[in-house]
Amino acid sequence: MRIVQVAAEFAPFAKAGGLGEVIVGLSRELTRRGEQVDVILPKYDFILPHHLRQLQLEVPDFKTTESGKQVANAMWSAEAEHCRLHLLEARHPSGYFHRGKIYGCEDDIPRFLYFCRAVAEYLKLKKQPIDILHLHDWHVSALAPLIRDLFQKEVPVKAIVLTIHNIEYQGHCATHDLDAIGLKGERYLTPASLQDAVYPKSINLLKGGILYADSITAVSPTYAKEILTRANGFHLDATLRSVSHKLTGILNGIDYHLWNPASDAHLFAPYSHTDSLPKILEAKKANKHALEQRFGLSNSGRPWVGAVTRLVPQKGPELIEEGLRQTLPLGGSFALLGSTPSPKLQKHFESLKHQFEGHKQAFIQLTYDEALAHQLFAALDFLLVPSHFEPCGLTQLIAMRYGALPIVRATGGLKDTVFDCDDAMIPLSKRNGFSFLQATPQAMTATLQRALHFWRTDPTAVHATIQRVMQLDYGWQKPANEYLRLFKKILQ
Repeated sequence: MRIVQVAAEFAPFAKAGGLGEVIVGLSRELTRRGEQVDVILPKYDFILPHHLRQLQLEVPDFKTTESGKQVANAMWSAEAEHCRLHLLEARHPSGYFHRGKIYGCEDDIPRFLYFCRAVAEYLKLKKQPIDILHLHDWHVSALAPLIRDLFQKEVPVKAIVLTIHNIEYQGHCATHDLDAIGLKGERYLTPASLQDAVYPKSINLLKGGILYADSITAVSPTYAKEILTRANGFHLDATLRSVSHKLTGILNGIDYHLWNPASDAHLFAPYSHTDSLPKILEAKKANKHALEQRFGLSNSGRPWVGAVTRLVPQKGPELIEEGLRQTLPLGGSFALLGSTPSPKLQKHFESLKHQFEGHKQAFIQLTYDEALAHQLFAALDFLLVPSHFEPCGLTQLIAMRYGALPIVRATGGLKDTVFDCDDAMIPLSKRNGFSFLQATPQAMTATLQRALHFWRTDPTAVHATIQRVMQLDYGWQKPANEYLRLFKKILQ
């Protein structure tokens, strides 16, 4: 079947978080299965041509209407990560995708609405039948009403699938924003259509994707249940409950091409999930030592706890800070690699970094560094993920492949993938980390204490767990199977 994925990210060329890794992992696996997969994303100015294979100008010039004016575009195509990639070059006077970043512009709404309209124009031009148009998050949700209401006769799409990666981000805009891309905004301003539940004068773009899609997926089974509730649905829960027959939870995989300690060029000492335990432990020790030398740390055989994360309220930054403060008196070392779009959180964590400047068992870096992320996963004994909510979470899956045990709050995909080592109700063969239910410092600290006690008092069990978690398969084969079953079902 022909599957067209449309998204704002595609790792490693355009990556702001886990979304980019999901698009490439799923697309690559579907391609490997023999499906015809095309991926469309903006041609951001930071995507370097020499990183792409067989880059060519596919469509030299085609127009997109915005607010009654014709704007020129071009479409480029390339081979990337075994996928067919299409890059929309928007020759817009505002330089929509020439900002050096993916998100965080004041005009993100018109930028991505323009992208949706331009993609629809491109698909109209190509006239190639599409079995599955797979949309990801609010940035491209407007494509669903565009295709069904404006381009239905001109773009042959059998079924539209929307994947919700994080329902907190929904794309609120005004009716005139829809007017700009040719949809009559006032027509959609009703409770049964795209009207926002909280701001009745606003349009909710993600809601449009939910209502117009033939099927909706969330990125873990537990998250699919959680977003149907008032507590976790961010005011779209009622809409989702009304179409719950369309909703499925499919757990994300991780990209073992990117996250593989055996072939990871960033590591000081590579190792494999098939290696002997002594070789794994020796390699992790060498990776710790290299970071100690680089950052002036003195570990002295202490267990390493760390967090590799965006510092946003969802991720429980106050619990991460508490984890740092508690780990040190408990005899551990703590490493934080985090970045934040929030000036308030940036200032707070810069102050925290200043407090621990020169500390021999604490390290904080507040700018994201891809190589350092890989090196930390290889050095850590425990990864702390105390999220208030977590649609899927990739870091706990990555940590396990690198032999670090996750300490998580039991929510969303964390609940689906981490099973407590102290829970006698769970078969020993499934136990792979530590979890807590309440998002409180007390619950997190108690779980941290349990994990460090386990590390110190039962090395045999610790080592067996490390080997076990490294051998778990959270690659894309199983999720791709589930997506293919879903695609075939909705095409029947």
